[in-house]
Amino acid sequence: MVLLLLLSATGVPVMAAGGNGDGSGGPGNGGDDSAGNAGNGSGAPSGNAGDGGQATPGPEGPQAQPLQEEQKRQQQETVDQPGVQVNQQDRDQDQGRTGVDTTAEPATPGAGPQGNRDLFLERVSVQEERITQAQDRQKAQVDVALYAFSSAGDVTAGAGPEFNRLAGVINASRAATNQAEYHVQTRSSFSRMLFGGDQDAAGQLIQHADQNRQHIALMEQLVANCSACDPQVKNTLMEQVQVLSQEQNRLTAIGRQEQADRGLFGWLLAGSGSTPGTGQAVALTDDERYWMTFMREEEKLARDVYLVLGAKWNLPVFTNIARSEQTHMDSVQTLLDRYGVDDPAEGRAPGEFENPDLQALYDDLVARGSVSPEEALKVGVLIEEIDIDDLNTAIATTEKNDILNVYTNLLQGSQSHLKAFQQNLARY
Repeated sequence: MVLLLLLSATGVPVMAAGGNGDGSGGPGNGGDDSAGNAGNGSGAPSGNAGDGGQATPGPEGPQAQPLQEEQKRQQQETVDQPGVQVNQQDRDQDQGRTGVDTTAEPATPGAGPQGNRDLFLERVSVQEERITQAQDRQKAQVDVALYAFSSAGDVTAGAGPEFNRLAGVINASRAATNQAEYHVQTRSSFSRMLFGGDQDAAGQLIQHADQNRQHIALMEQLVANCSACDPQVKNTLMEQVQVLSQEQNRLTAIGRQEQADRGLFGWLLAGSGSTPGTGQAVALTDDERYWMTFMREEEKLARDVYLVLGAKWNLPVFTNIARSEQTHMDSVQTLLDRYGVDDPAEGRAPGEFENPDLQALYDDLVARGSVSPEEALKVGVLIEEIDIDDLNTAIATTEKNDILNVYTNLLQGSQSHLKAFQQNLARY
């Protein structure tokens, strides 16, 4: 007691029992799935980051006001990136639903073009390695793609701000598509049996996917026209373009499948022109018929070219992918048989095509690939890029679930083939 009286007499403040306490609760970080943020959570769309406990305020001392201002400043200093909003004080922590850190860090000052390129490629590679740890790997890949474009400012000359803007627009749509997809996944079996799919959610998915394709096409054009970009940077960004395109195709396929689910009442109203549970008419449209026959021969072209170039240069990548192209051909033939469409490849030897444009393309590609192993690999890259573009167009022309499933699988295969050829080409 005497000591307290002495301290009081000398003007030394005595701390209250509660102190200037920090409290045990801090601002909670979003959960892994069920509490993911609106940008990319795969759980219930209404999940938000936890609030945590609240600190018990201490007495108002001489340093309280500056400290509060500093805390407020730190909370307001945020970095908006695709799929996650990161507090400045949490820059070094993994954020968001997938665990992929999408915060784009600035390039090292004075690193120069070569250093910026290496830093960019390294950071994207680190993000890609984390995909294997994510619960939803497909959406984690989208996170990486948006991260790459939002952090490409130092390696894409003047296109950086536009890439960042486009990535932001695509990311902004994810809250709506995640919510729509959640409604599709959680629709009760009773409602689905009677009334079919959630038409509103299906429309949202298709609408946003169509809008995003326009932004992705602009991204692809900017990458292709970036003459100042390093080749490895361009390849990396093109890979991310394909990831984003594949995600839109996935959303479209879900939306159209949901629309096609008519339910008992929908089937009764539709009459006998549809198959129960699928909503698919037997007849093909002209566009569906055209692309079905075209894709059959285009997959044949890829197989035939790869067999020739693989035999000429003894490169295993051609032989391996040629076998995959045969599987692709068989998948399309299954569709032709199902819908009663004549097979344009029937009875035609390797290198022979019914479509004159594909015949001319085959002859040109074989000639170009016969110059050197490097040129052969460039031909492989070109074939897969053409195939991806054509499949995206074909997907947009049909609403039949079985056709969409086949084309989507072919698209995923072509994207994998493209990456394989690019990796082999990078060795030259």
